[in-house]
Amino acid sequence: MTKQLDFPNGQIHKDLLLEETDKGLATVLNEHPEIKTLWERRQLYPKPLTINGVNPVLHVMIEGIIENQLQDLTGVQEIYTKLQQEENLTPHAARACIANVFIHEFFKVLAEKTPFDEESFIRRLSLIGTDISSLGRNDRCPCGSGAKFKRCCSSYADAFMVSPLAGRIDLGHGSYFFETPNSGDPLDPIFQLEARYQIAMYMDEQEDLDGAVKVLKENIAQAESYDGGTFLANAWQDYMSFCQNYRQLTGEFVEASDHLLAMTSDEEKRATIIYDKADYFAQNGDMKAAEAEYTSLFSSMPNNYHSRYRFALMLSRHDRYADAIKVLTDLLKMKDIDDQTQEDALFLLETLGEDTTDFNPLF
Repeated sequence: MTKQLDFPNGQIHKDLLLEETDKGLATVLNEHPEIKTLWERRQLYPKPLTINGVNPVLHVMIEGIIENQLQDLTGVQEIYTKLQQEENLTPHAARACIANVFIHEFFKVLAEKTPFDEESFIRRLSLIGTDISSLGRNDRCPCGSGAKFKRCCSSYADAFMVSPLAGRIDLGHGSYFFETPNSGDPLDPIFQLEARYQIAMYMDEQEDLDGAVKVLKENIAQAESYDGGTFLANAWQDYMSFCQNYRQLTGEFVEASDHLLAMTSDEEKRATIIYDKADYFAQNGDMKAAEAEYTSLFSSMPNNYHSRYRFALMLSRHDRYADAIKVLTDLLKMKDIDDQTQEDALFLLETLGEDTTDFNPLF
């Protein structure tokens, strides 16, 4: 998006885009740091750019237009102030509620190739927060146009609804929250962390490896300072899981796994990280490094019997069957082995074609 919407004599620029140096756009991008890298790299992706059904580029562009209107159009300024005072909205949410109405006008101009009707737009803004559910289609429209509601503002009904989270860029969830957090701020960093994760996954789908790595690193930086670092482990785990898929990111993968190991004292979680680390080395052909991870794990957690099963599983996946069988038979001879590990070890041993009668507790 490169040139700004303008309204001299009710006309509108044909390209409907914003300049990179536009003040309104700069303000919005500063409020939405999770979008900055995506915006800068948007030319690399298909158009329209959508992530889980949402176009974040259009989102910031529309909000940038409204930010400019707040400086130039008195009627928009008045509604903006009213929404903050009467609806208790944050400045960002108030501007986004205005944007929800504007986007209807925006697409109408595009579709019908008609001039932007500033007067009609201001009238419609006055209905934000108004309950119009009881209006009949043939009633006079409450915006004051004199037209019937069905021919004026009926299609804007959803846009007139007020939400304290208006303006939140919702690209999906599941990495940082599963249900919307109890937050009244659309710019709460938890929403930015989640959006960035979704953006990184989109970049990965578009084979923009550098972009995805950059965005995931931005999440780590933000998580460090947010809520006492509550979500820092999430950010490092996302980074590690992503790097795990790429051999060329070995250094980044090791860095992430080492950070996660340093952040947890829980033995089960530490063991899982080491399993992933060893598996990564093995799948990339470095069996020596993979075995070293397990050797260290056996030393630091001698009673973690499941780690020996995982070691045997890794060996078998890389065609080292004799070594895997030796690890499994040694494991099954150990005292105090837990039932689940014993069951897993017996099953793997049978899969490798070995007789398990001597080890099977049923015989």
